[in-house]
Amino acid sequence: MKKRINLLTTIIVIFLAQHLFAQKNQSLTFKDIRQWRTHSTTLSDNGKWYTTNYKLLDKSEFIKDSIIEKKVKLSYGEDNQTDILYVFNTETGLKYQIPYANNPVFSYSSEWIAYQIKPESKKKKNNKKVQTKNYIELKHLESGFSIKYESNASYQFLEHKNYFITSDKNSLLIYDLEKRIEHYVGNIGEYIIDEKSDYVAYTIASDDKRGNGVYVYSLEKKTTRALQTGNSLFSNLSWNKDKTSIAFYRYKNVDNEVDYSNINLVTVNQVNNSGSNIIEYCSKDIKGFKNNFSFAIKKGTNSNKITWSNDGERFFVKIKKYVKKKKQKKGKTKVEKKSTVQVWHSKDKKLLSERMMEYDKKADQTFDAIFFRKSNTITQLTDDNIQELNYSKGTDQWAVGLDNQKYISDWDVKKHDLYSINLKTGEKKLIHKKLSRSYTSPNYEISPDGKKLLLWDGSHFWVYDFNTNVKVNITKELNISFINKDYDQFGYVPSYGFVGWVKNKNTIVVNHKYDLWELPLDKLSTAKNLTGSVAKNTSIRYRLENYNFKEESNIEDRYIDLSSPIYLYAFNPQTKYSGYYNLNNNQLTKLIFEPSNFSQTWRRNDIIKSKSSNTIIYTKGDYQNYPESYLSSSDFKKSKKITNTNPQQKLFNWGKRILIDYTNEDGIPLQATLSIPENYKKGKKLPMIVWSYEKVSDRLYHYSTPYISGANTTEMLYVSNGYLYLKPDIHFNVGTPHSDMHECINAAIEKVIELGYVDDKRIGYEGFSFGGHCGMYISTQKNKFAAIAAGAGVSNLVQGFNIDIVWNGSNEQDYYMTGQGRLGTDPTSNTEMYLRESAVFQAQNMNTPLMLFHGTADNVVQWEHSFGFYSILRFLKKPVVFLSYKGEGHGLRKEENRLDIQRRLKEYFDHYLKGEKPKKWMIEELPYIPKKEVLKNKKDKKTLPKWK
Repeated sequence: MKKRINLLTTIIVIFLAQHLFAQKNQSLTFKDIRQWRTHSTTLSDNGKWYTTNYKLLDKSEFIKDSIIEKKVKLSYGEDNQTDILYVFNTETGLKYQIPYANNPVFSYSSEWIAYQIKPESKKKKNNKKVQTKNYIELKHLESGFSIKYESNASYQFLEHKNYFITSDKNSLLIYDLEKRIEHYVGNIGEYIIDEKSDYVAYTIASDDKRGNGVYVYSLEKKTTRALQTGNSLFSNLSWNKDKTSIAFYRYKNVDNEVDYSNINLVTVNQVNNSGSNIIEYCSKDIKGFKNNFSFAIKKGTNSNKITWSNDGERFFVKIKKYVKKKKQKKGKTKVEKKSTVQVWHSKDKKLLSERMMEYDKKADQTFDAIFFRKSNTITQLTDDNIQELNYSKGTDQWAVGLDNQKYISDWDVKKHDLYSINLKTGEKKLIHKKLSRSYTSPNYEISPDGKKLLLWDGSHFWVYDFNTNVKVNITKELNISFINKDYDQFGYVPSYGFVGWVKNKNTIVVNHKYDLWELPLDKLSTAKNLTGSVAKNTSIRYRLENYNFKEESNIEDRYIDLSSPIYLYAFNPQTKYSGYYNLNNNQLTKLIFEPSNFSQTWRRNDIIKSKSSNTIIYTKGDYQNYPESYLSSSDFKKSKKITNTNPQQKLFNWGKRILIDYTNEDGIPLQATLSIPENYKKGKKLPMIVWSYEKVSDRLYHYSTPYISGANTTEMLYVSNGYLYLKPDIHFNVGTPHSDMHECINAAIEKVIELGYVDDKRIGYEGFSFGGHCGMYISTQKNKFAAIAAGAGVSNLVQGFNIDIVWNGSNEQDYYMTGQGRLGTDPTSNTEMYLRESAVFQAQNMNTPLMLFHGTADNVVQWEHSFGFYSILRFLKKPVVFLSYKGEGHGLRKEENRLDIQRRLKEYFDHYLKGEKPKKWMIEELPYIPKKEVLKNKKDKKTLPKWK
């Protein structure tokens, strides 16, 4: 009987496979999009093992379909399923497959792997979910031996030691991988591990205080020793440089709050000896503390650390101001009713709304300080005058302090004064005044050894020597400029970027437009173009592939070693080809360079390298092929594809993407990408969607993943259904952002018309945020569009400059003047420009069908911009429909709303660009039907920001 059932099942599966896969070149639907996945890979340090893990991009339940699910399983293949972790041996092939596993981590010895198992919640007959248990599993790769723990804990392997650690809020488990012995600790408070220490130090924090204290567990001897115990709380564990002494705070709670007035900083010396020497420093006896200031205890994994100086004589600590609780008077007290007035003054350095949002943070605000052990004094380093302190990790002599008090501004780029701070004395000296900074382009960096500082002043690179207090311009005499001339926003002049400090040489490496340059910090050598060995006419841009070295724990590992081979990511801005080169002894060697994209997203992924072998994993894809992972030798000559993420794509009509060259009215050369359906027949004119933002043509070879977005049209949903999809580059000038966008878009469209692809009567535009501003503006101009959709855009620049307040309580004046808005001035200085670039003031000219959409709780672009534009257009009886999504922010997050906006966008463009029958919501008033709201918690009720 079983054989008959199995035979019948096989016949059904074969039939379904033949039936489903026979339907070639289907058009994508919303249900089909749910099949798309992403993947992740890891590689062991010895290069002998790797993992692949596939995940659906969207697991929405409201759109599940049994046929789709069967199609998914058939197309993926038996050894390529979702929600399964695959562990491969690079020599023998597939070794293990673990359902519902993720977050794999290999041990440093490459003998073990750990991962988390999170089964999906199961449903009972009454449709209620039954929560399943989560596990951590530890597996020996060669033998298959495994041990499983029911836990949601974090986990890690110890570097240079054969141990596995897992911990949650209440417990710590140490597993000896060699002897396979467990050591369990309950009531754990915190713990610290260091590769140079033979101990795991931890605190016990029980509710009844019994057993509370600081303990060390010897990994080798399997013994535990108490360093200090008592009816107190213990936190902020910290080893000294030699891992022979430990420091921590001991304190008590009073009325369930930390007694900050009486915190002891405790040091235990000679931890490895039974006769440890304990010294305690009580906060109330320490000289130098301001009133109501004390040590700041730990608030998170890496917060408020105690850091030992290398000589052990100082501690770098965080301190905070605490509030003493007032004793409440006995008996009834009359409560005076107070006015709700708020006073906003022109002399406010920061808006009241911004200070409101900062208020709660200031309650826990901490400051940097040095505690001097011998003199029992503390020197505060940061305060209202020095707001930020940075130094190179592991160094203890010099730091950089930043002061922005003189330059606080609603509209200007960020500026600050730089100070050198002597960490042995607390003395500070001015290095540079009024240094402009950018969020994306750092303007200073401290050398790994902490002795020098590199800074960019908007024109040149300077190097400051902390010991001599001398600052030198190192690019002044060069006949080459490092100013990034492609930057098109007002008020800040960035460089092309700093790369790093060179090992064993008194030089640095910086970026130029295309090349990497090595610059000397003295006059003993000359500047050198490191990538100049390739012919200049190639216009290839070279960039360091991996910047993770800057985060290394050892100081010597934070330098660039030019004597060893270095991977460089290469990109041709004209052809969009990309790949990797090897830089070795000032010579470039091409490893791989082709019409491909080497990442899964628009951000470049780092190459995954094994530490002790020649094995790497890299990612490669293009518009037609999802970016897959490849196992390879480091020279890229032996590459093997190891993932097959979205094989179901072959069922659907896909497309190709071409590069278009065009110029704007000023003759500036620009590029655009045009996506064309794969079943396109030459000479046929198709409808087209235009999407714009800034410069996007560099993504020519990026895969367009089908995804239900809450902001932008899903490109492949349109291309697969017979649309062209155009993404043009924009050249901006200060003062004309929206008209620049319109001009460049028009020029790109003209080029597509010239090429004969598009029906010029059936072109639509969709943009979101900055692209939404543009859509609103274009709708009021003479344009080439049959319909426009604009999401979360700014319609009134005057209103935006004057009344927009964003998530942190600040206004948007900097956005409009010196940020992405690119206006360069205020509405009183150039009123005509603000009016000209605002959609609202051109509303009388609007005749293009327009669909607006916006979330009511958007804290980036105010909802009122869309409503205000809708309101004036409605008054003028213009063709507009406004979709308002209650409680949504900048981009829709809820699954049902993302699906709703994508369906309506498709219905909207299908009507105006393909002539399909319009839906009722597009052409007539709909009856109001109250919607039942389910509030999960009180926070859902708050849709207005604090200051309103």
